[in-house]
Amino acid sequence: MGSTVNYVRFVSTLASIQRVLRDIIGPHLIKKWKNTIKENIVSVDETMLPEVLRIQAEAFDGKNQESLIKYSRKLSKIFYVIKSQDKIAGYCAYYLKPEFSLKGLKKKSVIYSIAIGKKFQGKGYGRKLLEESIKEMKLNGICSVLLYVNVENTPAIKLYEKMGFEIVQKTEDICGQSEKCFVMELKLVC
Repeated sequence: MGSTVNYVRFVSTLASIQRVLRDIIGPHLIKKWKNTIKENIVSVDETMLPEVLRIQAEAFDGKNQESLIKYSRKLSKIFYVIKSQDKIAGYCAYYLKPEFSLKGLKKKSVIYSIAIGKKFQGKGYGRKLLEESIKEMKLNGICSVLLYVNVENTPAIKLYEKMGFEIVQKTEDICGQSEKCFVMELKLVC
């Protein structure tokens, strides 16, 4: 029993260290970020947050709004908003996940949250937002893009698969308490 408790503590401590490294190194990597010109897609700013939070609440029952606000401030260069006639149609927020190996630093990005407003769904905004932001990820040497999606969100899963994402794992409690989700990955050339 004691070794199980120690193992759980070790895994928990390791996860905490990884989060701290991500939170420290991720913003540092953003300082040299190269932006691309994207039609109707811009980086988030303070004036857009109320509408982004409304879309997020509509899609996810208002979960994690404080984290979304934090990402909008710390990682605004990789927090994208897509517009339609000056109205915010949706958003996609990433964070960087550095991985260290014997070969050095490998940069991955994770889609923290993505949502399209209800009246803009099914019109290609999600696909365009992903395509354009992923082009920018490639330009900046990102090796792969990860995301988490609820196993019951069939429309999103189909979109991600059409774009080349593959299911790499099934997990619980990441998309929400007692919810099952897929971890999907799009490998990029790096």
